[in-house]
Amino acid sequence: MLRRKFYNTLLKWSKEKNQECLLVRGARQIGKTYIIDYFGRKNYKSYIYLNFIENPQLKTIFENSLSAEEIFSRMTLVMPHIRFIEGKTLIFLDEIQECPNARTALKFLALDNRYDVVASGSLLGISYKEVTSIPVGYELSVTMYGLDFEEFLWAKGYSENSLEILKKYYDSKERIPEEIHNQFMRLIREYIVVGGMPAVVQTYLDSNHFGQVQKVQEQIISSYMDDISKYASSSEKPKVKNCYMSVTKQLAKENKKFQFSVVESKATARKFENSIEWLRDAGLVWICKNVSACQFPLVGYEKDKFFKMYLTDLGLLVAMYGFEMKQAILDD
Repeated sequence: MLRRKFYNTLLKWSKEKNQECLLVRGARQIGKTYIIDYFGRKNYKSYIYLNFIENPQLKTIFENSLSAEEIFSRMTLVMPHIRFIEGKTLIFLDEIQECPNARTALKFLALDNRYDVVASGSLLGISYKEVTSIPVGYELSVTMYGLDFEEFLWAKGYSENSLEILKKYYDSKERIPEEIHNQFMRLIREYIVVGGMPAVVQTYLDSNHFGQVQKVQEQIISSYMDDISKYASSSEKPKVKNCYMSVTKQLAKENKKFQFSVVESKATARKFENSIEWLRDAGLVWICKNVSACQFPLVGYEKDKFFKMYLTDLGLLVAMYGFEMKQAILDD
């Protein structure tokens, strides 16, 4: 099992919550389902899992009345073997973007407060318009990401104690011994080409084969393209795909900002600004804006028309450049 910092986020919420459900956002395949499932099985006497993509019929639970009592009653009809133990039950609503009524129901489940409720979704930023009523004040929204470099090092077998020794060099501003420096620079290059997608990291750990890593990364990129085809409007699909696939070209050039003409000859911001917003809301890209001055608060000095776009996973970005890029990075 890959150790994730997000587990502590789940523990903290379960101990401190007060009439609120937890809503976990994040791109597909970053490990949301895995870590929440592990958390539920380890910390609760009763764990109830609903996946609205895997079992679309579960949507009927959230039809008609959305009172907590009615929802729990309908759950037992659809899932007769579940148990409700007050204060010791976790209900996990996975892929909640597929059931807008379930998102609305979070308010009533939070007010009932007998059982803990966690919901997760991958495309919540683009499906919010389908929700009748956003449960403001009754859901704590948090975002999960892929493995960071420290989590990658844990996966490679480095303990917290060994990393604490490394951190002491930074705290004391001492020069890091050359051998240690070179070792961790190699690890950083590995992390750059592997990235933080759990399936990719696990493939690398199991096979130590960068060709297999590239294959899994290409599969994830393909699944993202499928999501664009499925969820973007008909008029936006080609524009969203073109913007996404242009990231490698944009970053390969010495441009000071994202250039729409790279996406399409003579294109303007007006044509593609909704596509950029779609990618950001879907959690597939970061938007990094230029500022006119390095002063606090930075947001007050943002230059909206001067931005660059990055993929949210570095390994996927490297994979889009082709396998040869991996070798170039690993060879420094």
